[in-house]
Amino acid sequence: MVETFLLPVATALWVFPLVVLVVMVPVAVVSYRRRGRAGGWTAVVFYSFLFYLLAAFLQTIIPLPRDGGAYCTAHHYASTPQLRPFEFVDIIRQRARGDWSLTGILHNGVLWSTALNVILLLPLGILLRYTTKLGIVATTAVGFGASLFFELTQLTGLWFIYPCAYRLFSVDDLILNTAGAFVGALLGGPLRRILPELAPKRDLERYADKVTVTRRLFALAADLAGFALLLAFSFGLLRLFDQPTEHQGLPVITVGLVWFVLNPALTGSTLGKRAMLLRVERTNGRRAGPLALLVRYAVLLSPLWLAWLALSVDVWAIADHPERLLILVGIVLSFFVVGVWTPLAVFFSDDHRAPYEQLTRTINVAIVRANPASTSPSP
Repeated sequence: MVETFLLPVATALWVFPLVVLVVMVPVAVVSYRRRGRAGGWTAVVFYSFLFYLLAAFLQTIIPLPRDGGAYCTAHHYASTPQLRPFEFVDIIRQRARGDWSLTGILHNGVLWSTALNVILLLPLGILLRYTTKLGIVATTAVGFGASLFFELTQLTGLWFIYPCAYRLFSVDDLILNTAGAFVGALLGGPLRRILPELAPKRDLERYADKVTVTRRLFALAADLAGFALLLAFSFGLLRLFDQPTEHQGLPVITVGLVWFVLNPALTGSTLGKRAMLLRVERTNGRRAGPLALLVRYAVLLSPLWLAWLALSVDVWAIADHPERLLILVGIVLSFFVVGVWTPLAVFFSDDHRAPYEQLTRTINVAIVRANPASTSPSP
């Protein structure tokens, strides 16, 4: 029985890093715009909340049947929903057989299953009260909605992925889960006064004007993700209109120039930097021009475009094409400049400027909004 409850948690530990990779950049964008930073206690609370939600959901669907068709043919216990309220009381009494000693309670699996159903959404009540400051009634209602979602997921066979319900829909689970959320809501009020305050406005006032390494990295990650999506969209349009896609260089170069040169030359920021409330300026305070931006991003992204160039040609055919040796040399140099020199310069130089920033006389400057509108907690 213990293994049945631990398996979803173990699965959550494996899946959670993948979930973090998916949500990390969008969460960082929201966090920097609301709080001026992506770390701190608020981030710990948010990712803990995210892990809890993942583990709670997996608790309702795992273990999964390996062969859905064969399983549904052989098992029918979950095909009829359990709609009798408080049936768990009779089942606990039957399993106890009058033995209410400590040993009997420890061996009563139904009793422990009932308790775990209460505990399942208890953290939800606490975390909702703490992070959103909802009232007890509203928090309990959210708990009921979460429980109903879990039960419908079981009733529909993981939303019709499986041809039958392999877990039982039970009205008792709705009652117990909602009761757990209610208890969590009661506990969340006092705990909210003990735990550190989530104060995004205070964080924003303190960190909004700081250009940190993580802020720059998240901006670059957002730019690369947006550039990749726009590039994929461009190739999709070419295929849709039956245009030749053999020569991929032109779309790549065009989209790259628009994203990393033309747009920031006109607006002062790439879209990724704009999302992180950053802009690129010359050291004299003037907006960076197209040439400076072209050189800046040509160096910064050189490992990517040189690797793409190397994959486009047989770079190892040096005997027939000696000039291709320059690509290999360029890849080595670019990885040294971007992967070694840049981190050392950013962390240890007096002005914390990367070599491509020194070459182009450009810097990152924080965009500080005069009237921050949001004061609610964010990740």
